[in-house]
Amino acid sequence: MKNDDIILKADDLYFSYDNEKTHSLNGFSVEIRRGSKVAFMGANGSGKSTFFLCCNGIHRPDAGTLYFNGEPVDYSRKGLLKLRSKVGIIFQDPDSQLFSASVYQEISFGILNLGISEDEAKKEVENVIDYLEITPFRHKPTHALSGGQKKQVSIADILVMHPDIIILDEPSAALDPKHTTMVNHIVDQLTCEGITVMMSTHDVNYALEWADDIALLHEGRMLMFGSPLEVFTNKTALAKTNLEQPAILELFESLCKKDILKPSLPLPRNLATLEKYIEEINTKKQYGGKHEVCKECKKAILVVSFGTSYEETRKKTIDRIEADIQKAYPDCNLYRAWTSKMIIKKLKTRDGIVIPNVKEAMEQITADGITDLVVQPTHVINGIENDLMKEDVLAFSEHFSSIRFGDALLTTTRDNEEAISSLMETWKDLPKDEVLVLMGHGTTHYANAIYAALDYTFKDMGYENVFLGTVEAYPTMMSLLRQVKEYKPKKIHLAPFMIVAGDHARNDMAGEDPESWSRQFMDAGYPVECHLIGLGEYEGIRRMFLRHIKEA
Repeated sequence: MKNDDIILKADDLYFSYDNEKTHSLNGFSVEIRRGSKVAFMGANGSGKSTFFLCCNGIHRPDAGTLYFNGEPVDYSRKGLLKLRSKVGIIFQDPDSQLFSASVYQEISFGILNLGISEDEAKKEVENVIDYLEITPFRHKPTHALSGGQKKQVSIADILVMHPDIIILDEPSAALDPKHTTMVNHIVDQLTCEGITVMMSTHDVNYALEWADDIALLHEGRMLMFGSPLEVFTNKTALAKTNLEQPAILELFESLCKKDILKPSLPLPRNLATLEKYIEEINTKKQYGGKHEVCKECKKAILVVSFGTSYEETRKKTIDRIEADIQKAYPDCNLYRAWTSKMIIKKLKTRDGIVIPNVKEAMEQITADGITDLVVQPTHVINGIENDLMKEDVLAFSEHFSSIRFGDALLTTTRDNEEAISSLMETWKDLPKDEVLVLMGHGTTHYANAIYAALDYTFKDMGYENVFLGTVEAYPTMMSLLRQVKEYKPKKIHLAPFMIVAGDHARNDMAGEDPESWSRQFMDAGYPVECHLIGLGEYEGIRRMFLRHIKEA
């Protein structure tokens, strides 16, 4: 098990305090990336502190294996000494950690036990005292320190030994706001040094801004592990662990529901970001050039799609969307552009069909003398394709009196609910003992959060047997398979959650490869029926694009 990026790995750990009558760790597994900041969260008794005590050998798991730097932990005296020099714990109550007469002696104790010379130890202790600003009380008795000072000294105890991992169990417990801020500042310093920091906390607001990853524990198991935004947008998981959603995300969601902000914005992780969004509410949505507006107005609509190399599904989806738009706006010239260079090239080589990219379409629109342009993407989310499309369009802004952008399909809370209603009109007869699994594309772009939110919205609207995942991001097929197994359906229906039923639908979803979704579900023992229906085939979805143009 050698992966240089993983510094600590727990593999199916069990630990009991009462001879296996109950387990504080109950098959707990996790991988911690080197140099990462991980917040461990969950209700009291969920196993956080027990796992921390296993991490530096204070507890030895009853079963399972703990790996440090790719090697199983050695529980011999020599092995534990080595482990504890590299994995240090700062306990919730510093009085249980401090025992020396003075601060200086306390910080010196651990490093002297590592067998280095007194001169070298003195140098290291002085460096840490200076680094953590302990000098004013370096000679004080440890029992005479304030709570915040004791916490500083307990961190110095560990830091002086140059650990690879520092574990903090509720670091701000019993501290006033001033000392909480001070300890948080120290933690930030540690992470800047590249030290892996693991922290248990109930402060969801701090964890949202601070952590790289959130480990959500429940009854001694890992309930969920992911980025702060992945975890804190999963209200079901939060409720199971008695945690509230961070206030910033609650406020952001409220402002989105009121259409004050758009859900397509990156989810804010701190108050400064949210304040910036609010300040920019009045930013103009219409773009135009410096030229005087022409007396003769020539309007056009540019429909931008990712594209598809399958003629049959193109006719049912992209062509239908464009036809509906042209019918609704007969006085506007209609132009087409696709964003997939690969598909454009394939059609030209294979079929001799020329589809313009956005830049080429804008050149033609400019040459045709169009003065007022509405650009309507058929993209599902406001991802990277949408961002790049806007850049290409706005490069021509000086040639127009106005350029306006219609929203991508899923931009507001209203869009999410309307899209679900449009789909479920077709799937209204889906039996309760069967499930519909929808395959979205997925992206590393922040907009990917919409898929997890939409999956939750399906459940919130009463469709408990509908699951939404992605090919290339989260929610993954692995998470879908686990959720579907818990539902115990008699049959699975697979359908793409993409505008067209193209390569992903035919291969990744319905293909014969062992990694395709249909094969994975069949291998799990379920009857599977694949439905190659692109989102563009749903009349309600096409109406949404018309509404977005009208709003633009």
